[in-house]
Amino acid sequence: MGRYTGPEHRIWRRLGVDDAPEWLRGKIARDTPPGAHGGGRFRGGKQSEYAKQLLEKQKLRMYYGVLEKQFRRYVARAQRLPGETGHNLFRLLETRLDAVVFRLGLAPSMRAARQFVNHGHVQVNGKRCDIASREVKVGDIVQVQPQSRNLEIVQLALASRSNVVPDYLAMDPASMAGELLHLPERHEIASGVQERLVVEFYARRNVRG
Repeated sequence: MGRYTGPEHRIWRRLGVDDAPEWLRGKIARDTPPGAHGGGRFRGGKQSEYAKQLLEKQKLRMYYGVLEKQFRRYVARAQRLPGETGHNLFRLLETRLDAVVFRLGLAPSMRAARQFVNHGHVQVNGKRCDIASREVKVGDIVQVQPQSRNLEIVQLALASRSNVVPDYLAMDPASMAGELLHLPERHEIASGVQERLVVEFYARRNVRG
């Protein structure tokens, strides 16, 4: 199965407009699920515990744009790390290169950040990197390639998002370079997802990765 490349707002109308990513908030005209009969679906009905877990898992996976097989590997790795599995999972996702590029304000959305990295516009510690899933380590310097700094997408993103860099990152807009200062704490990661339900969803399936 390939990566979903359709309109994001359609997915989030199904998962729940209130939990849509920040780059989509205010852009979704309707709060009913997509489809001819979407308006007739009863969203507020009682859900089984499995349905709740599945929904939270899908929200988190779609937010970061990660395929199911890759997401399962993140969960399995998070389970092996010391500490809370849910917190570990968020840390692994937030230290992906595309997530760091987005959090630094170098792209308007997570999907745009992934494309930006894949097209070779980013350096890590002075070397070009086009792997969006690369794990950024504490102390790594993430920077826009010199020849890419005048791209409109970067200029517009910096103009609108340069003031929302989280505390675990440092950003120098002049050089378009940022650094991971420390691994993010849970309270520094803005998310309405209940990671406990995500962990429980995979725990009952004895996930391995």
